[in-house]
Amino acid sequence: MVTVVKLTANGLDNTFGTGGVVTTPVAFVGGSDEVDITTQPDGKILVSATVASPTNASDRDVAVIRLLDTGALDPTFGTDGVATINVNDAVLDANVLTGLDASRGLTANASAIFLHTVSRGKRELTAGAVRTDTDFTVVKLTPTGAIDTTFGTDGRFQLDIGLSNATARAIRVLDDGKILAGGYANSPGLGTTQPVIFKLTAEGLLDTTFAQGGVFHDTVLAQQTEVYNFAIHGSKFVTGGYGRETGSTNDYISLRFDLETGVRDTTWGGVTGGKVLFDPSGTKLGSNCRGAFALPDGKTLLIGSTGPSNQPTQDAVFAVLTANGALDTSYGSGIHKFALGANGNDQFWGAAVSGNTVAIVGWKGGGTAPTETSNDDAWGVVFALR
Repeated sequence: MVTVVKLTANGLDNTFGTGGVVTTPVAFVGGSDEVDITTQPDGKILVSATVASPTNASDRDVAVIRLLDTGALDPTFGTDGVATINVNDAVLDANVLTGLDASRGLTANASAIFLHTVSRGKRELTAGAVRTDTDFTVVKLTPTGAIDTTFGTDGRFQLDIGLSNATARAIRVLDDGKILAGGYANSPGLGTTQPVIFKLTAEGLLDTTFAQGGVFHDTVLAQQTEVYNFAIHGSKFVTGGYGRETGSTNDYISLRFDLETGVRDTTWGGVTGGKVLFDPSGTKLGSNCRGAFALPDGKTLLIGSTGPSNQPTQDAVFAVLTANGALDTSYGSGIHKFALGANGNDQFWGAAVSGNTVAIVGWKGGGTAPTETSNDDAWGVVFALR
């Protein structure tokens, strides 16, 4: 069940739910990074999650839950506090249900809620042919949880990158009402997995003044470059993700772009081509950055993990970049690894900044064979900014 935990500066907030914990009636059926959380300007809490379709349990829809600051479901939103959206139906392909909806990102302002999802492509290839690939899809909801049909086409904008499968990640509604979204795709045009960053107008159309016709999708690292999230710093935004030039192990990578024009800053970090690339393990174990978050003074927090999956050597990681893209050595080497448990697969996936304090959350993994005493537990780390 989708569960929400609220913390004070000193621990669980006992005024929220039961002892700081709310277990909603929504059953989650997605994978990693298919749950997201944000707050509205009025303090209400929004959570998005991948759920089973009510008409076909094997298909997937996207649900948005709204909670009051007490943790109670908001009865004015959706149906009893939950809005469920069928972005598109999956189809059978070689007896496998393909093109499932997936919840990937969530953002809101005072007048609307925006979801970044994966959904099966709608445009037919030829008459009668069925699409099985997925698109980047942004859905706009009204404050009551209904689809806003004035946005894009019937409340949706879909970005089709060369009939390839989309991996949607970050989304942010900007102060001017435009929407910035990102992820990655392995398109036939490039032949490798590379970033996809696009910007929409408030009406749900590509902002053609951004990058190339509204979309940045270009080769950065030769083999793979992924974008999981971005930190906005004034007129710039910084990405966090992972990739590699060669071989089979990933490093953390960060890029910086102009927020208005989408032009990539090739001086970021003072390195060739503006590709800030580093290995948190120091021993080429493989590393996955899962998010970028804006800190004061133009600094950026990057979070994730390093080490082989489901092994004791995989640790949770955070790193801090200066405003110029260098590792911030006021935090030791700038890289901090946490062995949250002795059974491996430790990861950080989310973070929040409040004043001079940063909270990072993730899990202490259960390894390949979890038991009652060796299982996956939620974990949090709090530290003060320097």
